Amino acid sequence: TTTLPPTTTLLPTTTTLPPTTTLPPATTTLPPTTTTPTTTGAPRCSQITTEEIPKWLTVKDLELPGRMRSCRGTFEIQMSCRHAYYAASPATDYHAMVYNDYTDAAWVVLFGADDGIAKSMKIGSEKVRGLQFDPSGRHLVALISGGTNRHRSNSSFVKMKVPSLDIVWSKPVFSPMVGMEKWTPDNSDHMAIAEDRYVLHSGGECYEGWCAGHQGDLYRVLDATTGEPRDNEVKDWVASHSCKQMIAYNEVADSFLMADMGDAYPKAIQFTAWHKEHLGTDLEIPGWASPGGRQGFTNGAIKADPWGEGFAAVWSHGERYDDSDKLFFAMINASRDPREITFLTPPKQLFPDSGTRTQIGSNLAALGGGKWLVAYTDSWRNRINDHMLIWFEDWRIPERTRKEGTKLAIVDSSGELVGSPVAVFGLGGAFMPIEINHMMRRPGGIGWIGLDGPDSKQVKVMQLRCTPDAPPA
Repeated sequence: TTTLPPTTTLLPTTTTLPPTTTLPPATTTLPPTTTTPTTTGAPRCSQITTEEIPKWLTVKDLELPGRMRSCRGTFEIQMSCRHAYYAASPATDYHAMVYNDYTDAAWVVLFGADDGIAKSMKIGSEKVRGLQFDPSGRHLVALISGGTNRHRSNSSFVKMKVPSLDIVWSKPVFSPMVGMEKWTPDNSDHMAIAEDRYVLHSGGECYEGWCAGHQGDLYRVLDATTGEPRDNEVKDWVASHSCKQMIAYNEVADSFLMADMGDAYPKAIQFTAWHKEHLGTDLEIPGWASPGGRQGFTNGAIKADPWGEGFAAVWSHGERYDDSDKLFFAMINASRDPREITFLTPPKQLFPDSGTRTQIGSNLAALGGGKWLVAYTDSWRNRINDHMLIWFEDWRIPERTRKEGTKLAIVDSSGELVGSPVAVFGLGGAFMPIEINHMMRRPGGIGWIGLDGPDSKQVKVMQLRCTPDAPPA
């Protein structure tokens, strides 16, 4: 039992939506607009250097089935208007994105090995919140909102076959205690997909009882085959005031690692390991916060080590309200016994001599050989002017910073930089989105996507081409 602070006044959560418009056709196949080189002669991912990144980074511009929607509302609580969720897997040549178009329709777009669009399909008309492949690469799973500001509405997992995108099942996912449509962070990593279970880690406002009116997190589990809830593997309220969530699945250890970025209980990043029915102890990284939504942690990501039982994490944090955000890295052990959660590499600032410069919008992907590709946006000064905005998916970052600030770095498992970071914008217009971004391992390297913001008609498909190391036996 935890004593909670008095309920704070929440922001208004209603805005006027535009009239319903006619949706585009449900399925569209579009040709690519450019050609993409092959990986012939590409270095091994575990041996690539930052100096080689410009040679092996490719960018392709593709037309979307429908243009991106426009932003509406002070905090853009309604729908995603700037970014899309991206999914890829080393188990399949296909990769994919999910986004909301100008009519609010939720589209899944499937890309082929050549980065052209293989197929696209409309799967709903509510806010998109996530997309991942299962470990086999044979299925794609999307997370769709139950209706923004509809406090007790259910979200949905939608399981699709690859490459047909035939829907295997669409099932509700919900909590009897915590809603997922009010004070639910827009730009968190909410889902992790194992071969036998699909896990949602989200946050929202408590309906009633001891936590009524407060915000906290939850995790729910669906059976991968049937889509039915696995009620013996769920929990409400792992952390109070969970302003942002992260989660990842490690196939080697068959375990999950969750993280909550909190502003009250705790004022910290709280890492929690989970293996099937067993919830582990917590690791915490303290930070500043003013309960009510503002905190020093802006964003981050967790990724599993494909060759071991650990996880790597990156995040940005400013020591005080007006400080520039700095980029941190850690390695975490989360074996089959979640009680053994420990830091393999304690939290380490990657650029301790960066002065007033800021690093935000971080993500990472495993290269192999104990190395990680880390992406972030660099700027000469603090860019988080309103810490309430970090809940949502438009932080009002200047466009020049968005496009020209992206850098890629290589970090080893001890948190040491390998070579010097490289700026990528001059390389075919490549960039890494800030508020919502995903770097994913592919059979031919590391991939991600980016859009040019509201009303965008195109998506950039980007890949660092390299030859992956063999998976563990």
